[in-house]
Amino acid sequence: MKMMYHTERLDLQVLNASAYKKVLRFYEENKLHFEPWEAKRTKTFYTNQYHEALLDAEYNQILKGNLLRLYVFLKENKEEIIGTVSLNNIQRGPFQTCTIGYKVHRRFCNQGIGKEMIQKALKIALDDLKLHRIEALVHPLNILSIKLLESTHFEREGTAREAAFFCDSWQDMYRYAFIADGRM
Repeated sequence: MKMMYHTERLDLQVLNASAYKKVLRFYEENKLHFEPWEAKRTKTFYTNQYHEALLDAEYNQILKGNLLRLYVFLKENKEEIIGTVSLNNIQRGPFQTCTIGYKVHRRFCNQGIGKEMIQKALKIALDDLKLHRIEALVHPLNILSIKLLESTHFEREGTAREAAFFCDSWQDMYRYAFIADGRM
């Protein structure tokens, strides 16, 4: 598994714990943009220590092949994270599957960044990791995310009832999947 990938406009790379300030800045700048769709943050989430420890733990999981989280930068600006895409819960054996997660900086929405980084993540999942199925869960009201998944050939398979706890209650989520059958 490589630690850096490229697209026409983007550099996608694994970050280690030394990048905690950039990662924290990314989350602070997008707090209102991300939080409606995610679990409640811990009190320590917006601290340097939290992100340094998280990056260190994720880096170790990446080395073990259980996860691939890539932070996204414009090629001309390596200082500002504009997104992240991750392949989580990588399962081998008869499943050859994972779950994809992604975030796009609020200032870069509707510019094709999300589509470009997801397409690259799918290529990595299929070609490098030899996965067969990539799944995504998305809240039914998260229209931007639904459009993004559908634009990258994910198909809605149904509703996962009470699949995620956020906004102080269990929420239904739409289940999407991308199957390795040459649609890219």
